Formats: sequence, C-alpha cells, structure tokens
Amino acid sequence: MYEEMVTARHYEERLQEEYLEGKQPAFDISAGPIPGELHLAAGHEASGAGVCQHLRDDDTVTAPHRPHHIAIAKGVDLKRMTAEIFGRETGLSEGKGGHMHLFDPDVNFACSGIIAEGCPPAVGAGLAAKKRNTDSVAVAFLGEGAIDQGAFLESLNLASVQNLPVVFVIEDNDWAISMPKERVTDVKNGAQRAGGFDLPGARVDVDDAVAVYEAAGEAIGRARDG
Repeated sequence: MYEEMVTARHYEERLQEEYLEGKQPAFDISAGPIPGELHLAAGHEASGAGVCQHLRDDDTVTAPHRPHHIAIAKGVDLKRMTAEIFGRETGLSEGKGGHMHLFDPDVNFACSGIIAEGCPPAVGAGLAAKKRNTDSVAVAFLGEGAIDQGAFLESLNLASVQNLPVVFVIEDNDWAISMPKERVTDVKNGAQRAGGFDLPGARVDVDDAVAVYEAAGEAIGRARDG
C-alpha cells in the first residue's frame, strides 16, 4: 500500500509540472503538453490503496474526476495511462478520453468527469456478477459532493433492492470541487446515506491506509459473500 501511495503522489506531482508548462503566466487551458483540465488528488492516496488491495482484476472499479491514485492501485497500465493523459495514440483510448475518462478493460477500470456517473455502471457490474453467479464485486469511488446526486441515490436504491455486490467509497475532503461541503448538504457524514436504503455504512475518520484497508476488507468481503 505504501508503494502505491508514494507512486501516486510522485506521479501526480510530476503531472502537475508538465501540465503547467506553457500555461503561464496568463492561464491558457489549451496550451502545454497536457490539454484541457487536470484534477489531482493529493491526500487521497490512502483510499485507493486501502480499498484496491482487496480487489482482483475481474472486480470492477469506477472512479470520479480525480482518478489517478485509484487507477494506480487497481493496476491500470501506467505507461498507457500517461500516454492517454498526454493525448497520445498509444494511450488507453488512443488519446481521445484524457485524464478524466480513463478506461482499461484489462483490469475493469473506468472513470468519468461527470459527478456520480460511475455509480450506475458499478451497480450494473454488480448485477452482471450476480447473474453470472460469480463472486466478483464492484466498487464505485465518489466524492462527498456527489452524495446528493440522483445517480448516487438511485444506485444505492437499486443495489439494495437487488442485493448486489457493490461497495460505494466516498472520499470526503470537505470540498465539493470549490464549494465547502456545509453549503451543499446537511449530511455531515456521507456514510449516513446508507441507512436510508437499509445498507450498512461505515466512516473512517482519518487518512490512514490501514484503517481504510480494514473497513474496506469488511465491506468487500460481505459483498463477495453475497
């Protein structure tokens, strides 16, 4: 886990250096070697490493618009992911998706820049696993700003009704992009959302990979056991 966390941190710090090249002093989003936006996740490394330690290649992971630490932990090919971010033909999607739309079917990983968009596909992967009578699970990562989105709430409902092997991981950094959490929702603890759908929920209060690992192990084990 430590190796994955260090890799993620150094990887994003290096990306940031490349991203800012040519975009200063007057910020030009289209300039430089990395076109478009770049959303980094400094401080989130423990969530990706702690959760994905329990996963296999046949388990599905969907990530939000800060995806790199999760992709690294899931085993996405680092060179092809980097090529994708730089818009190269050797990238995961031939450079057409960019950093917010990484897709690697070899390890069942995908992400999206649309808030909470990864939740319905994760539920679909869970439903597929159930219908195929396998013990594969699906994990949807999202931010606390996404816990009021319809896609998230509808996904919780369907996962509960169908008893699907899906785990929802909320990375709570107190900011919904540029909006303080308290201005967006009255729910201080995103895990409380589970109670409204008769689902188990747990909160890890510290940025600790071991604590995340233990909580995720219980949740993923429960999903894998049906």
